[in-house]
Amino acid sequence: MSKGFSQKIPVLIASSLKPAKDARAFWRLGQTLRETNKYDLNFIGFSSKAVLNPQNDRFFISITNTKSRLERIVSIFRFFKYCLIVKPKILICCTWEYLIPAKILKPYLGFRIIYDVQENYLANLDLIPNRSPWKVKLAKWLIEKSEGIKGIDYYLLAEKCYQDEMPNKNPFVILENKFNGPKYNPKPTIVFKEKEAFEFLLTGTITPAYGTEKGIQFFLQILERFPKSKLRVFGHVTLEYFGKNLLDQYKNHPQISLELSSDPIPYTEVLDAIYKTDFLLLPYPNHKALAQKIPSKLFEAGALNTAVIIQENPTWTDFVSSHKMGVSVDFQNTQKALKEFISSLDQDFLQEQIPDVFHWKAEGEKLLSVLDPLSS
Repeated sequence: MSKGFSQKIPVLIASSLKPAKDARAFWRLGQTLRETNKYDLNFIGFSSKAVLNPQNDRFFISITNTKSRLERIVSIFRFFKYCLIVKPKILICCTWEYLIPAKILKPYLGFRIIYDVQENYLANLDLIPNRSPWKVKLAKWLIEKSEGIKGIDYYLLAEKCYQDEMPNKNPFVILENKFNGPKYNPKPTIVFKEKEAFEFLLTGTITPAYGTEKGIQFFLQILERFPKSKLRVFGHVTLEYFGKNLLDQYKNHPQISLELSSDPIPYTEVLDAIYKTDFLLLPYPNHKALAQKIPSKLFEAGALNTAVIIQENPTWTDFVSSHKMGVSVDFQNTQKALKEFISSLDQDFLQEQIPDVFHWKAEGEKLLSVLDPLSS
């Protein structure tokens, strides 16, 4: 190891179930710190195999099987081990599961704890279908105990709404999930009103909580007017029964492609899929746990100049219409949604100049303004 590299400030960015090269931990937080050349970057995250490492970063595997309860417990002990190896000056916890272990280690290793609040985990418990009440109560207790610890030096909030939903998380800075990924060539201009067939995409986490079934039903309605269109369902299925149901219903459908994985999909593959499609479907329900959030897929689609079709909702409709990036429809009423989609085809969605609002740069500057004093 070179002398210059060894003098960098060690930072450990730790997730449990998220991939080692997660969209936020690696591409947003990590890339920002990497560009300063001040930090020695170390990541903990899920991977089923060794992580390719083109930079000087180090990767540690939290778990290799996201479905294994035993591995989730073991991952806590791995976290202790990796902290002792890295001896970070800054520890960024991207999951509540590592907060109590971090508090235990903090007096001995002397690091600063930053909690990257990627989700409102308590609110998200309502999104899990058919979960027994005792499991919900236990999860709620564990989350409250973990997030309520003393000794967290700073909070990174991934959504503006979190400052109201979680007012006790102070001091904080809002770092929205804006796009910070590989560079893509500009797309050629597409005149949608002249097309008779479209390619649609459902990607990311494939789950009933995110409206996957409604998205597919919308596509089936699309086929009545545009019979040569295609739908690609490409993502991570967190509920085994749901993936099986989708395969049972649609695996033989000639215009629906199901590419379902029991593990998280590499971020770059998700971006490639968004870049190549005509329309990204975002059929999120108007659930209280989701309705005030700005999905990262909106920023990614905007940065990649891909049109979106999203569920009607004041927050999402305003965002999409103000940036002319697609149309909002009511996925609960597929016939009406089809009419709204057809009407929207006369609009010019895609823009030659991508607005800065989709990109991470300003968020990265805010991140550095937090880390610089904490690491000095």
